[in-house]
Amino acid sequence: MEMARALALLCTALLAAAPAAAADSGGAAAPPHGSTPAQPKAVGDTGDTGGLRPGDRRARREVAQRRRIRRLRAAPVLAAFELRSPRLFQYGGSEPVSFRIDSRAKTVKVRLYIVPASGGKAVATIELGELSTRATHTASLNPNTLVPGSYRLRISARDGRGRALRRARASAAAIAEFGVYGHRFPLIGPFSYGNEGSRFGAPRRGHTHQGQDLAAAEGTPVVTPHGGVVETVQYQAKGAGHYVVVGGEDGRDYVFMHLRAGSILVRERQAVRTGQRIGEVGNTGASSGAHLHFEIWEGGGGWYDGGHPVDPLPYLKSWDRYS
Repeated sequence: MEMARALALLCTALLAAAPAAAADSGGAAAPPHGSTPAQPKAVGDTGDTGGLRPGDRRARREVAQRRRIRRLRAAPVLAAFELRSPRLFQYGGSEPVSFRIDSRAKTVKVRLYIVPASGGKAVATIELGELSTRATHTASLNPNTLVPGSYRLRISARDGRGRALRRARASAAAIAEFGVYGHRFPLIGPFSYGNEGSRFGAPRRGHTHQGQDLAAAEGTPVVTPHGGVVETVQYQAKGAGHYVVVGGEDGRDYVFMHLRAGSILVRERQAVRTGQRIGEVGNTGASSGAHLHFEIWEGGGGWYDGGHPVDPLPYLKSWDRYS
């Protein structure tokens, strides 16, 4: 009897322990009531989706911005840029362009671009090559290859790492505006076109007036309207007084009469530039007051050699607007 009771207790104990053994056998335990079963992870999955959190993206943008700022600060800096005169004249010689570029690099490659003021592609490029930094340089701008008009001169530079030029301040603009003109007014100073008797075609004793008289104070500088070669330097006591004839590069002859004695600065066969001083207003020859008698001859061989005089007044008024 005692033995039977012991066996019964042993069986009951074994049956009670069976579920616990099954839980330890490697199987998954049932989830609590009402919960969502966990999804199995793929092999090698750490649980990170691979995307950047908002904070990470912001940090990367800040790093990129700091790099751009460092690159900008290391770029060449335009400290000064100046074209001496905004008016350039064909056959008047070159105009200087001065500039200074500061940089950590010892040299930079510099170019100048000439662009029409109305926009469009560059009409000329001036390669200046590798130039030292932290020094003032001067280049020459020759207007002879440009047609008359309005232009912009732009400077560009890059260092050995390809970093482009930037401005140090608003006053150091990288663009200079200028105009190119074919002719210059022949007087430098106050003047008057006079009355009808000063005009081309006005009656004279035995002939008609072949030029335009410009009344001005004696000693007023006289300059060449267009570059060329001096053809004549002479004196005519009963007519032109001291006078000069210049054969222009444009095929015209330009004549200057009644010049002041001792003021003529040129000689025959001398090359002269547009705007070059050749003498002063005087009152020599058949003259009743200080003035410049100015003529333009076209065609044939020019002045009294197959050519003919034309009315200078329209030309003079045109040149007067910008000279």
